[in-house]
Amino acid sequence: AFHSYEKRNSTGTNRSHTNPYPTVHATRNMTTPACCPSGSWPQLLRPKSELNGDTAPTLAGSVITLDDSPTKASAYVVEPKAGVPFAGLLMVFPDIYSVRALTPDCRSGDRIGAICDALAEKGYRVALLGLFGDKSFDLAITAPEDGDFEKFDSFAQDGGVDWFKQQNYEKMSPEVKACGEYLQDKSPADNKAVGVVGFCYGTWLLSKTSSMGGFDFSCAVGCHPATALEGLYGGDEVAMMNSVKMPTLFLWAGNDSDIYLKDGAGKAALEKSGGSVVEFPDMLHGWVSRGDVGDEKVKRDFEKAIELMMDFLDQQMK
Repeated sequence: AFHSYEKRNSTGTNRSHTNPYPTVHATRNMTTPACCPSGSWPQLLRPKSELNGDTAPTLAGSVITLDDSPTKASAYVVEPKAGVPFAGLLMVFPDIYSVRALTPDCRSGDRIGAICDALAEKGYRVALLGLFGDKSFDLAITAPEDGDFEKFDSFAQDGGVDWFKQQNYEKMSPEVKACGEYLQDKSPADNKAVGVVGFCYGTWLLSKTSSMGGFDFSCAVGCHPATALEGLYGGDEVAMMNSVKMPTLFLWAGNDSDIYLKDGAGKAALEKSGGSVVEFPDMLHGWVSRGDVGDEKVKRDFEKAIELMMDFLDQQMK
């Protein structure tokens, strides 16, 4: 189900490497979007020649329109692999950048789409929700005009605060509800539980949704949490986390918020609801969805994160 990719590290050096997930070709600097700590991994970018060429990976799912969504949002839906026991229903919330599975003409790689495909191979019916339509952060803030993707640095912004303010809970809640009900309508009568996986911004949205009772998730996995966004929306991050109702696993990067360390309030809140935090101190925020898996340490901790994600979901979705 996976493909070979030409790996590139952050300096642009080609590496021949076989891996199921695409890599990044970009640089990091100290200016980051409002959801990301300084030094985080930037957008996962690939040249259009690779995205549209003969070697481009073929994703296993298809894009559907959620008719009950106020904006007729799209979702990338992957059916469980044939012959594999049905494992459950999963909603996936992306980070702020374009996802090729949803917007094929964008310059983003296929990492999140590939993770969805991998989850479907384990027996899950997966829906990756198109939260931002055709106005993901990178498309809404700026885009390269001369065809040279290497010149595009989505971190060279003011943090996109105005864009973030538009992506509030009031806007997103109906979309989440529509996606969850779509999954449940397609599921066996005796299995309507929905788990959720989120990346960066998606970790805030899954936490906010649970805390507000907007949708009843059975469990959650959050990669490189960005729950500090709650402050941008005028709320209290710790109060939100204390209201999360489902068991939640957070995969913490070395530059993520310290409220999830030691006796921090965020970690205590997750443990109160049956969850936990696993620390990846060698990693930077964004490594699961955007990190360069051509780097051996990133590859190691990426694979460990996916293993922990699948193990947690398997335990909680039984």
